[in-house]
Amino acid sequence: MKYLFPQVGNLPVDNLAKNAEAYLRDAKITGLIEKQLQSGQSAVWLFAGGVPSMAYMLENGLSRSILQTEFSSVPEDSIRSVRAIKLPDVAGRLATLALESKLQNNTKVTDVAAWKEQVGKWGREQWSGLVEIKSEAIYGLALFWKGELKESDSFFSTPLGPITVFPVFENLNDFPWDVLAYNLPSSEQTYQYAALRHGAMNWMNRILNRYQELVGRKLLQTMDRELNLQVKPWLWKIVFEEVKVVDSHFFVHLQDAEQAYRALLMSMGSQMNIVIGNILTQRILNETFEQTYPDERAILQSLRLVPAAFSE
Repeated sequence: MKYLFPQVGNLPVDNLAKNAEAYLRDAKITGLIEKQLQSGQSAVWLFAGGVPSMAYMLENGLSRSILQTEFSSVPEDSIRSVRAIKLPDVAGRLATLALESKLQNNTKVTDVAAWKEQVGKWGREQWSGLVEIKSEAIYGLALFWKGELKESDSFFSTPLGPITVFPVFENLNDFPWDVLAYNLPSSEQTYQYAALRHGAMNWMNRILNRYQELVGRKLLQTMDRELNLQVKPWLWKIVFEEVKVVDSHFFVHLQDAEQAYRALLMSMGSQMNIVIGNILTQRILNETFEQTYPDERAILQSLRLVPAAFSE
């Protein structure tokens, strides 16, 4: 059984068992290789932009991390089939969360009304966690953060192709759905990466909004343009769009994300210093930092991504 995104077709690679890894590396592709074993287990290896990420062994819906060498050394005579697929970065980092998270509950959703009722419940509870949706035709993962469904962290494989925007997939009427809700393990790097990403994006969005209030849209667009130019040579999938920054990049390591956000926050602080001066820049950074959620603020502080680091 194909475990992740079964509607996504295989890469055009001869002899997937031997050549898929080289293909993903050389083409700098985000995706995964899945070996389905005669024993009923599956071994999965994730790649982020061609860079090897985590590998896992799956059995009866449970996963455990394994060494990359353990994945590569699975005996050929124990392999029933191999698949290798290309994924957007968002799907890659969601897949990592799915393989690292712990199941909280499993419910059957029979129609759109029942789904909307469940989403409303998560919203009222301010729940943060990962949702996995499975049906005859649909497979998808979506992140809820502080009760809010994050469209920037959603990906569904369907007969119509990949879908990332709600409520399009709801209208496929492919009910019933198995909806599995997972708690995010706060001690794991995958959770810390998610908290860091949302904390950094939340803070940057607030900075951009506050900066525009002071200087107007034209100067904000100038800063956006400079930040997008800074991103380009690094090939980060991060885009500044006026008062919104969208991060679609799959960083393999937490420190890689930290370094990217540090560089961008440093640049934002420097550009604001030039236009509005150090005192106003410090005020914006401090006010907006305090408006982030406490757990987001805690991880930013633990990595020294704090206002004092980005103003003179």
